[in-house]
Amino acid sequence: MNRYQFYYIKSYGMLTANQDKIFNDWENDSRVKSIETNPTGKNKILFILKKIHFSRKLNAKFSLPFKKIWGDALKTVDLDKSKINIILIPHGVLSYVDFDYLQKEKNHCNIKCCLILLDYWDSIYSARARETVKKGVFDYIFTFDPNDAQKYNFIFYDTPYSVLLNKKPKIIELDLYFVGNAKKRISLLHKVYFDAKSNEIKMKFRISQVKAKDKLDDGIILYNKPIDYPASLQEMIKANCILEIMDPGQSGATLRYYEAVCYNKKLLTNNKNVVNLPFYDSQYMKVFETPEDIDWEWVKERIPVDYHYDGRFSPKNILDHIISIMEKDNL
Repeated sequence: MNRYQFYYIKSYGMLTANQDKIFNDWENDSRVKSIETNPTGKNKILFILKKIHFSRKLNAKFSLPFKKIWGDALKTVDLDKSKINIILIPHGVLSYVDFDYLQKEKNHCNIKCCLILLDYWDSIYSARARETVKKGVFDYIFTFDPNDAQKYNFIFYDTPYSVLLNKKPKIIELDLYFVGNAKKRISLLHKVYFDAKSNEIKMKFRISQVKAKDKLDDGIILYNKPIDYPASLQEMIKANCILEIMDPGQSGATLRYYEAVCYNKKLLTNNKNVVNLPFYDSQYMKVFETPEDIDWEWVKERIPVDYHYDGRFSPKNILDHIISIMEKDNL
């Protein structure tokens, strides 16, 4: 008999698509039941109102009251008291969970709470994550930052990533592809872009959150053109090489690394730590410090790429890891 029942807390439309989609493998796992915390359904007006009510910018200035009017999806779940009920909570949905209710339920149901952290200090959700951790409601806290794991005694685990595309494109249309926010890297992005242009690189750069004064070469760089994550994958899959440019101070693996490995793409990156990551292969991954370091012929060269990805990034493996911890603890 299966002693464990997992519940995946999600919030459709309230998170960025990439945050939601990296856990997609849970949706197809028989051990997991999804709990949707956004009750607005297809009602666009209610959806917009809830989005405003939970706006991080507004709530950073002052906490808007009456959020409980939206209800709590956990209250609709009939927990199986004969099993250990494991609540999986990605850090992006923390604002939509009633932790006072969850703590009460733990007193008379066999519940274990797992927080899945993608970032503890630097992300837009970090303050809420730290605040919630202090409540002591979580039995297990997973982090994908080894420094945070050591400093706060969290459980270190690879960043989860679900493969969404299974078919290879018939034609590679681009040499190089970039998508991401400008952040503090806009100057370096422009330098790489113009150097690539001078080397006749076929490319597509999607740079969002760019101020008007920072815009250059509007005809080719797609400034502030919104695109969701699945759509960006459809563009990326047709590129020979993915460009990864880290924000200053960042050193961990980004989505670009996982995309390169899972979809067998070359990776051009300024992340020196990539050489220490699993699946690093000098044939397919090149590190640069300045645009002058880049071998543009390598970017153009079409070669078979195969990292022999073994599925280790799938969030399904987190479930197995949780079970192994519980069995070790005789739970």
